[in-house]
Amino acid sequence: MDLLLQIQNVKKSYDESTHALKGVSLDVRQGEFIVIIGSSGSGKSTLLRCINQLIQQSGGSIIFKGRALEKASKNEIKKIRREIGMIFQHYNLIDRLTVIQNVLHGRLGYMSDFRGIFDLYSREDRWNAYKILERVGLAEHIHKRADQLSGGQKQRVGISRALAQNPSLMLADEPIASLDPVSSDKVMNYLYRVCHEDNIAAVVSLHQVDFALKYATRIIGLKNGLIVYDGKPEDLTQTLIDSIYENEKGQQEYDLHSRAAAQTVVV
Repeated sequence: MDLLLQIQNVKKSYDESTHALKGVSLDVRQGEFIVIIGSSGSGKSTLLRCINQLIQQSGGSIIFKGRALEKASKNEIKKIRREIGMIFQHYNLIDRLTVIQNVLHGRLGYMSDFRGIFDLYSREDRWNAYKILERVGLAEHIHKRADQLSGGQKQRVGISRALAQNPSLMLADEPIASLDPVSSDKVMNYLYRVCHEDNIAAVVSLHQVDFALKYATRIIGLKNGLIVYDGKPEDLTQTLIDSIYENEKGQQEYDLHSRAAAQTVVV
């Protein structure tokens, strides 16, 4: 697999006493589905936001397709972001717009400001948006307002908007944190399938270990801003989970053998 992203000794401090990342290093290759786990405050969201430069790291280097992001100009960052789809915990949709209009916003990075302001999307862009929504089971909802959808449906719109960018890398920050278990499984299954089918690398932060074990090809454990586990899902033992979460309430009772986490994903 081709090397896509290099994270080299990345640090992020918000002030003298708050060090969210303390020197994180990892490589991401095309087609990997990486899940980052860890307790709240471990640095998961900070790392994702550094990768797409929503915030800039305090130290270290992030290299995407051979380009060091911290050295890139604002215009270069804008172009790089077109290749990095982002899925948010709270969807970040525009409620008054239709489903397909929200998906088409994934094309704004490829358009002039004039065409974007007046929604002058090409026929090809509109057709591709429809086909993407069809892939995630939302074709019949394309003309609904976003605020008429359930949480799980909204997150599938978020996935579709990111796919409309035609990305090489997909980032998802706690994409199922606000969803019930059934909706969570459906969203994760769609996310995994489209990334697998399109050979898109994904870096997904999750708090739910069972979903990480079910969908990840590789798991990163973050604790206090440092990587404490980087390996295969099948090598993640209960002892390691307890260590990552510091016996956090709710996680210390996690049982690898009784959960449906290790079920085979159908693609």
